[in-house]
Amino acid sequence: MPDGIHVTGRLGTLAEVVQAVLARLQKDNIVERIWSRDHTVWKPEPTEITNRLGWLEAPGRMKERVPEILAFVQEVRDSGFAKVVLLGMGGSSLAPEVLSCMFSPQPGFPTLTVLDTTHPEAVSRVRASCNLSKTLFLVATKSGGTVETLSLFKYFYNQVSALKGTLNPGAFFCAITDPGSGLEALGRTLRFRKIFLNDADVGGRYSALTLFGLVPAALVGIDVKILLQKGEAMAEACRRQDGILTGRNPGLWLGAVLGTAASQGQDKLTLVMDPTFANLADWVEQLIAESTGKEGKGIVPVVHEPPGGPEVYGPDRLFVRTLLHGDGASAVLPVFEDGLEESARAEVHIRARDAWDVGAMFFLWEFATVVAGHLLGIHPFDQPDVESAKVQAKKMLAAYLTTGSLPQPPWAVRQGSVALIGDVAASTVEEALTAFVDAVPPGGYIGVHAYVAPSSTMDEALQVLQEALRNRTKKAVTVGYGPRFLHSTGQLHKGDAGKGVFLQVTDEPKTDLPIPDEPGREHSGVTFGTLVAAQALGDREALLTAGRPVLRLHILGDAAETLRAIAQHL
Repeated sequence: MPDGIHVTGRLGTLAEVVQAVLARLQKDNIVERIWSRDHTVWKPEPTEITNRLGWLEAPGRMKERVPEILAFVQEVRDSGFAKVVLLGMGGSSLAPEVLSCMFSPQPGFPTLTVLDTTHPEAVSRVRASCNLSKTLFLVATKSGGTVETLSLFKYFYNQVSALKGTLNPGAFFCAITDPGSGLEALGRTLRFRKIFLNDADVGGRYSALTLFGLVPAALVGIDVKILLQKGEAMAEACRRQDGILTGRNPGLWLGAVLGTAASQGQDKLTLVMDPTFANLADWVEQLIAESTGKEGKGIVPVVHEPPGGPEVYGPDRLFVRTLLHGDGASAVLPVFEDGLEESARAEVHIRARDAWDVGAMFFLWEFATVVAGHLLGIHPFDQPDVESAKVQAKKMLAAYLTTGSLPQPPWAVRQGSVALIGDVAASTVEEALTAFVDAVPPGGYIGVHAYVAPSSTMDEALQVLQEALRNRTKKAVTVGYGPRFLHSTGQLHKGDAGKGVFLQVTDEPKTDLPIPDEPGREHSGVTFGTLVAAQALGDREALLTAGRPVLRLHILGDAAETLRAIAQHL
């Protein structure tokens, strides 16, 4: 294994099955076939496979782009920019957020803010935090057509355009996109300061070690050469074809455990992270959920879950713990309450030497994910069910543009400042909610979809709700901010075996902001408040169409305070 990363496990009853799976992978020559880009590892047809494997060589290939990146970083510093705001969603935003949270801001470099929501209160907060004359906006989207990213871009482009004395608003913008995308054309028309063209054969959620992750990291002073060295070392380890049965290929071994556990019913991948790597869980969540949640199968990542005793965890859990050791740090991470550590549950340990090993972690999880995809018999590079929510949201917006209002399902229960939408027979919010979550099927899970403005206060309130739901139902509970999760776990929710039930949380924004129809023009047909509401309605319709139960909790008052009160009644 590469220096610094050690992957081990205490697999219990899974151990024998995993060894048999590893023997089969070795016999089928899976490692060599992955590296030779053999699409038949996953599917008979090459569609969206052979042109999605560029991540395998990314750590080595990206070293050639480092001088270009560093030259741009110096230009940004010389131009006096003190802040970088990244506008992106999913694979375009999660890796930069992980890296910016892991590494302290470097003196003399800009700070980084990641904006990956369309909730107007969050957009307004970011706008208020910016001195626009010293802010560089990084517009990141692989396709160049992501509605959330382009909406944010148009808003901030107009804000910059309104600055007194601004001759070229485009000089405050940089793009990261694929060659030939609409964003590339737009950026050239509006004279962006820089347009980075990424390798087109890398899918968004596999792009951490490409320009999408490296450019934002370098802008805040992170040494991307070290990240690439770590990634390249892990890539070499994942090429190993000797010692497979003893785990000398860490990506293959981890993938074998993930795929085997899921096929044996342990499909709730519970990530327990050392604080250094806490935000890495969000990146892994997207990678695993969007890659494996399809064709009636899937691995459900559970992240940021408060610890509990053994009695609150079902037999469908697989625990993967990321630990930090070396430099005097403890190799033990005391995360669970007494009793769980001594239980017979399968558990994987990933030990890292320091924060720089995140470069190796990115590649480790990418390789493990495609191995798990092979074992599950699914296509790990497409996202066939993501489009359904987009289509429904577009329908909602079309109705709004025609009638002036969004379609609104009727309230089932109204109680004070809280209203419920859903197929429930109850007279109070508490009664309806408990009946809904108590009906989660065996082996199922609860997904909380929070279409509210992200904040530390809201994070805490959602975690309280997550813990209360878990303790009541003994089921896994996932939490995601909307519309961010639509580019992450949204595929899993509609494409897996259908054992999830979903609680939508929406609110009434205290402020709203216009989305310009075109950059540089004042006319606006839709606001951010309308967009986020349409996306919630669209996703609800897509889930119902896929046969997934949905209960919408609409809060008219303080959302965080209301969620805490509801959690106390569970």
